[in-house]
Amino acid sequence: MIPGTLLTFSLVAISLFNTILLLWLGLTLWLNADRRGPGVVVATSGFLLAGAFFVSHSALLLSESFVLARSNTLWLAVASTPVVLLPYFWYVVLLWYNGYWSPGGDALRRRHRAFVWLVGAILLAGLASLVLLGLPYLPGLGRITAWLWPVREFIKTPILHIPLVAIGYPLYILLCVALSLDALLRPGGSERMLGKAAQARARPWLGAATLLLLLVGILVASAVVWTVSHTGEQGYYVLTPDRLRVIGRYDLLIATLIAAVTVLLGQAMTSYELFTGKVLPRRGLARQWTRALWLAGGYGALMGGALVWGLEPVYAVLLTALLMTAFFALLGWRSFAEWEQAMRQLRPFVASQRWYDALVASPAAGPQPPDPFQALCEELLRTRVGHLIPAGPSAALVEAQSYPAGQAPSPALGGLARQAAEGAPLIRAVDADAYGGATWAVPLWREQGLIGVLLIGPRRDGSLYTQEEIEIARSTGERLIDTAASLALSQRLMQLQRERMAATQILDQRTRRTLHDEVLPLIHTAMLALEAGQPREAVAQALSDAHGQVSNLLRELPPTIAPEIARLGLVAALRKAVEVEFAPAFAQVTWQCAEGAEAAAASLSPLAAETLYYAAREVVRNAAKHARPERGAGAPRLTIAASAAGGQFLVGIEDNGPGLKQEPGSGQGLALHSTLMAIAGGSLSLETIPGRMTRVQLALPLPGAAEADDMRA
Repeated sequence: MIPGTLLTFSLVAISLFNTILLLWLGLTLWLNADRRGPGVVVATSGFLLAGAFFVSHSALLLSESFVLARSNTLWLAVASTPVVLLPYFWYVVLLWYNGYWSPGGDALRRRHRAFVWLVGAILLAGLASLVLLGLPYLPGLGRITAWLWPVREFIKTPILHIPLVAIGYPLYILLCVALSLDALLRPGGSERMLGKAAQARARPWLGAATLLLLLVGILVASAVVWTVSHTGEQGYYVLTPDRLRVIGRYDLLIATLIAAVTVLLGQAMTSYELFTGKVLPRRGLARQWTRALWLAGGYGALMGGALVWGLEPVYAVLLTALLMTAFFALLGWRSFAEWEQAMRQLRPFVASQRWYDALVASPAAGPQPPDPFQALCEELLRTRVGHLIPAGPSAALVEAQSYPAGQAPSPALGGLARQAAEGAPLIRAVDADAYGGATWAVPLWREQGLIGVLLIGPRRDGSLYTQEEIEIARSTGERLIDTAASLALSQRLMQLQRERMAATQILDQRTRRTLHDEVLPLIHTAMLALEAGQPREAVAQALSDAHGQVSNLLRELPPTIAPEIARLGLVAALRKAVEVEFAPAFAQVTWQCAEGAEAAAASLSPLAAETLYYAAREVVRNAAKHARPERGAGAPRLTIAASAAGGQFLVGIEDNGPGLKQEPGSGQGLALHSTLMAIAGGSLSLETIPGRMTRVQLALPLPGAAEADDMRA
């Protein structure tokens, strides 16, 4: 034990602090890593090796019988092994994290390939030197000791009274740190999504930790040089109390710097998901790290004082029990407080939104329910800007929302919807200028595919979004779009039903009125004329007028199916409608009919075929009315493609116009036909890129597709 109660207490407290945190970080990294590849193995081994070193360091500090002498020199050399290994481990970990082994890390590999082998060779030489310094003092090695003696004497060769091995260590540290900083400042590629952003976020933390490790290496080398130059005596090392106090001060400073490095790495690993391969940090892991800090600090101070000041073992055990009890009581209290906070944040999303009132009638006067999207952005995400934009079939049913309420209209998704549909990332970076101040996009999904995108900007406090927050935001966005789409569909179905009922009543009343007021009097007049023996011409005229009235009534009745579709087929009828009604509006109309498309269309039911026909006709009518390309973009063009794929009949209609604009009252026709398509079991999906194009895809399931899917399942 180092003389000096306060010095020993500080050393033991910091040593226990480092032991707990380093072991916690090593186990947490291993258990939470996405993929336990070589980089994770090396990083975990580094944390655990450093933790094991501080285990032995604490035991050494509390040992009453330790003497630096010939019998335990080898064990000191073995205990010093982590000090030699960790700089190289740090260098390799930073190479791995910055993309040395990733496909985009060619430049980093070219710069560091030779250095990896060079520093590895220096490491092996250093480990061999530690062993050689202890081997000559071990009994029973005989001739092996004699062979290795010249090598041992060489590494002990003094230069300016300093052994060669003590000079080589700081140079080795300096080389590892310089190479680590180069890997940090000029990283390679990254296989992780948002890998570049993660590297940029982690760079200050890793740079600070690397510089502190450089200072640790310099202090270790200085301590070794001071010890060798002041205590060497014929192969023995005699440490007086005064010299032990000097070494203790070196040890305290080094342990404190390592504690600072540990805190930096722990904060980065839990706040930025450093090394674990996760995209976003998790709130729970950051909270656990904070609790580990309190536990390590409290336990180190409490137990260090108890052991240094000679507290009896029974009281040390009781003190530990009290500490653990208090810690878990506080943990339970914080968990309950966090649960209450989570419930308060959840309340706007589970409260009634009075959808029934909106469905059957106008909402009653009184306090309105909280807006879930505004609550999501304001309370949970604490973002500066947010946009909830529907995509696919939902785009024709749901209006986009923005936060703060009343700000500029939501931006068009453009190609972002297609990019999001090609994969299913949790979150992706976007250009703030192109997407209304948003910097992140969260794709929203359901079983049928992409239904929208949640765009969010930076947080008001500048912090990162957590894994839990983005997952809640994604689930909430999907629920909001699904609910709004269901409500819109139900409202339009009820409106259609009301209109159909009103039309039926009007038609029925008109039919009754016509039959009662016009047809029946004509027939009655003809009958009276026949009974009176009037000329046949008058009777024939009355019957002819009655026949005309009945014919007009029959023509005004709604047909069950379009005659053109029944006679020509769906694709041919649509082609004829475009050529006759809308061809003058376009400079070019291109048809792309895949093989088997017409046969697939013929298998659709008459109602489904009629629904798709009128929906496609409405889309072409909109294109003819609005698809005027911007100046310099060329003449208006229309492309219509029909195909059968995935158990569906698909009709895609694309124009090169300026894209759809969100205007009050616009899109009512598409909204109506998207509802009718949904009733028929299909969908209407819309994609628009401002200034470039609008694409609408109509899809209807083919007969037998569901049964085929069930059989495959």
